[in-house]
Amino acid sequence: MTTRQDLNDLLAKLNDAQLAHVRAYAESLLRTDDAGALRWQFDFVAEFAQAKLMTQRESAGLEARAAEAVCGGETKRALWEHPPLSGAAIVSYAVPIPPRLRGLKLHFFTGIRDGSELPHDRYVAFRVVVNGWKLWSAVKNTRVWEEFTVVMPESSSDVLRVEFQTDGLGDHRWNWAVWGEPKLIADL
Repeated sequence: MTTRQDLNDLLAKLNDAQLAHVRAYAESLLRTDDAGALRWQFDFVAEFAQAKLMTQRESAGLEARAAEAVCGGETKRALWEHPPLSGAAIVSYAVPIPPRLRGLKLHFFTGIRDGSELPHDRYVAFRVVVNGWKLWSAVKNTRVWEEFTVVMPESSSDVLRVEFQTDGLGDHRWNWAVWGEPKLIADL
């Protein structure tokens, strides 16, 4: 049987990106719902190092990273995705999906970080694209977190391509867009 010390010795040899994978896996092992059923999850913030950053047009002005973000005075772990000067910012993930998952859903918050001086007549577009299809979209200009849960489509593939997109809709200034605690969740 493996001891905690054996595991700690192995963990000490891993780099930060590898540790993020181990953490996500360990957290998924601990997930249970109220009835005691096991749950699987994919944490997009923890897996940010594996994401591919792209833009629709140009990359100037794009800022994307994983960090804490504050919206409406409330702090969450988040994907920062400030759109570029023109077009949309895209943070794309190839997510391995275990077989026989049930009830796959994407849970997340959208926000515009505190301190933004986005005028009340301007908006930021938020979009979720899965395997090339726009699954969800919204526009907002308020600096508070809004919570969403989206039922994911059935897929014949064992890998989902999930994209988080933000767009300044013609004016990227003060579009301090963030995705709070984005996770795929499902029952095992």
